Amino acid sequence: MTLGSFSALSSRARKAQRGAGIALPFRLALRGLIRSPGNSALAVGILVLGLAAPVTFFSILTGSLRHLPVPQGHRVVRAEVSSPRTAGGAVPVTLRDLDLIQGASSLDEIGAFRTSQGTLVDPDEAAVRVSVATLTPDVLSLLRTVPALGLVPAEEAASEGLLLGFDVWQEAYGGSPDVLGRAVFLDDEQRMITGVMPEGFGFPFRQNAWAFFPRDRDDPVPVEIVGRLADGASLEAASVELSGLWARGEGLREPVRQGGAVEVDSFTGGRGERGEGVAFLGLVLVALALLMIACANVANLLLVRASDRIRSLGIQASLGAGKAHLSLQLFFEALLLALLGGGGGLLLAWVGIDAIQNALAAEHFGYFWMRMAVDIRVVAFASVLVGGTALFSGTIPILRLLKTDLQVVLKERGDGAVFGGGGRWNLRFVGLQLALSCAALVAAGLTGQSLAKSRDFGADLPSTEILVASVDPLAGTDEAQSGWPGRLGALEEGLAGLAGTRSVALALGAPGYLEPFGPFEVQGREALRDVDRRGVLWNAVTPEYFSVLDLEIISGRGLGTQDGAGAPPVAVVSAGFAGRHLEGEEPLGRRLKVSGADTATLFSIVGVVEDAELGGGSDAIAERVYLSLPQLSSRPVLALLRSETEAASLAPGLRGSVADVDPRIPVWSVRSLADGHAFMTRVPRAMASISLAGGLGGLMVAAVGLYGLLAFRVRQRRR
Repeated sequence: MTLGSFSALSSRARKAQRGAGIALPFRLALRGLIRSPGNSALAVGILVLGLAAPVTFFSILTGSLRHLPVPQGHRVVRAEVSSPRTAGGAVPVTLRDLDLIQGASSLDEIGAFRTSQGTLVDPDEAAVRVSVATLTPDVLSLLRTVPALGLVPAEEAASEGLLLGFDVWQEAYGGSPDVLGRAVFLDDEQRMITGVMPEGFGFPFRQNAWAFFPRDRDDPVPVEIVGRLADGASLEAASVELSGLWARGEGLREPVRQGGAVEVDSFTGGRGERGEGVAFLGLVLVALALLMIACANVANLLLVRASDRIRSLGIQASLGAGKAHLSLQLFFEALLLALLGGGGGLLLAWVGIDAIQNALAAEHFGYFWMRMAVDIRVVAFASVLVGGTALFSGTIPILRLLKTDLQVVLKERGDGAVFGGGGRWNLRFVGLQLALSCAALVAAGLTGQSLAKSRDFGADLPSTEILVASVDPLAGTDEAQSGWPGRLGALEEGLAGLAGTRSVALALGAPGYLEPFGPFEVQGREALRDVDRRGVLWNAVTPEYFSVLDLEIISGRGLGTQDGAGAPPVAVVSAGFAGRHLEGEEPLGRRLKVSGADTATLFSIVGVVEDAELGGGSDAIAERVYLSLPQLSSRPVLALLRSETEAASLAPGLRGSVADVDPRIPVWSVRSLADGHAFMTRVPRAMASISLAGGLGGLMVAAVGLYGLLAFRVRQRRR
């Protein structure tokens, strides 16, 4: 090629590049990524890990800080009264107080509610345990929420009406519309079902049935205040106005409730332990730091790519491509990688968020508005991260390009020309990454060990064959202690008749599931101070309990029918308890107190039973004390049914068997003992999984950083 033809070619190339605008740099960037699939896939993989972590934690953060899922939920507020007389604690508020603060201009509407647990009894159905919110008629109006089926009862008859939650309607009535107008009993008070609330509605916290206060306001039991802010009103203005209205009733209140001030806050604000938001925000910041490291490592990979084709960039420059076009090409490479990484990270975050939601949110978070999901806010956050990632990852190669004389590059021989510089900071940066990643890997190893233990929790028990369910034997009756043993016996007998049942027992809990824990004292070894008292897992059980769990009596005897109400209080202790707390002594005949059961009663040890091995490592607690359930009137209780096959086979007929004994006895939380153990360990398992994934992800990011640095240094030394 002659000099003239090369000049003409260069001139035509310059004109073509000016006419192409940003399309040509984009096509060249895409072509370059396709031609080096390994390097591109590695960069995308690192960005997927780097972007998934902050998106996941941001979703958890936003899920825990949501407003009520009702129209304009951000305007729904709660009002609490605090007073110096109660050391800044909440002052009880009654319905009579609500009348005094009505009419505030800063609130469109104001109402009150109270929560409780109740038993819903329908003569034609099995009893249902429900979480009830009793409301003033204004509450549903200020929430801008109406029943999905039926109507809110008229105000004059509101105290006789009842609204069901969607889940209760489905589970207890099969979703039948004939439920409207049915006469039922809620804790012995007759009500009429007038409506079914929308699916997912659980105001105020996680309730599934709603009753209404009678028109008579003379009710001394405390309530909670809820309202809707007026347009343009602030929380501070509402607090000042309600405090003034509250002060008008000072003379009508007892001294302990005088001198208070009203504080208005978002209804969902500050719920829980008041530290979840800060903790989740901290996780987001840590994840963003990981993303910055990932971006820096991707920038190193892009430097390696640019070094490999520096002569190609020089030829483009000689053909008329300016450094602006070349810089745009490098930026598009970073942008394409960031977009692919963002899409993959969002998908990975969606999978992780869904797993966290299924594992924790249903019962752990406790509030119906808490929901982890990839919504518009999460997508917007991810989009910002993608843009920031492209800028961060593309800046370093672009800066190196601007400092490089591409004409000199073309004059050099070989393919060893690279961008100049590098500096020691890269080496130190990667060294710091490796150090932190190794520490994170050690932590991940420990949490991985914890995860393995939690997955084995309860594995040594026949937990897959045992169905557990909470029941209230005294629901709907006036029987006290005198009728307690009879109710237990009737319930056990009725459950034993369920087809496929091998054995049945009643207890306060099961090993590793809902077991009570409290201080104890062995007679003759009393602690002088409460803080010196040691705690122990204890349980109150019926005689068949040990048979259901395949636990053998080692010495003495087990619990029997003779250990009923009026008989001397007795206890059976585990071998672990006897070995640790009665070492070298004969346990039979010793007496002890269990504070959680009865602070005054001395229980005589009549037997020693083998330990209930839960697995999950050597640190699993083995010491237990078993008392006789008929001697302790405690409600509710846990029914344990040992199946001849799998626990799930007993679930369909359980409610019917209980209803045959007494249709007023509610049944809830029906699950296998294995599922119960999974429920009890759900939080440590989830946290361990997150920690393990974070540690491994950090190590992979650091490994890529080391690879990028070494590859860049190798190319520098090939001159």
